[in-house]
Amino acid sequence: MKYVFLAGAIPFLVLGIAHIVYSLIDARRPFRIAPRDPDLVARMRTGTLILTRETSVWRAWIGFNISHGMGVTLFGAGVLYMAALHFQAVLRAAPELLLAAPVIAAIYLLLSLRYWFSIPAIGSALGGMLLTGGAIAALANA
Repeated sequence: MKYVFLAGAIPFLVLGIAHIVYSLIDARRPFRIAPRDPDLVARMRTGTLILTRETSVWRAWIGFNISHGMGVTLFGAGVLYMAALHFQAVLRAAPELLLAAPVIAAIYLLLSLRYWFSIPAIGSALGGMLLTGGAIAALANA
């Protein structure tokens, strides 16, 4: 059960780190998470937001994508840390934390299906199934 839960963190770590790396690469040479239309990239680089003129749409896009990747990575790392080093303690003291991870994974899955694309949906579904299975098995054997 612990190892199933642990495995559930891996897709989120991989997706989060890849998102950060792709965003950093795209900041200089857009080719991963950037629009396919080079004219749109050019307009994003010169356009500003209604909220503020202090940044371009492009810089905001890159920053949002990096911070999103950091959040997904932090989620995966937190689950990995909890499962690897403190699984039994969490199970005894705060079993709701075991249930929070599958809920967050489900939210990522819903966001993937509604706003993103198939790769994060597949990763979120896989991670969510493993987290759910690990949590259910752990709580059933507690």
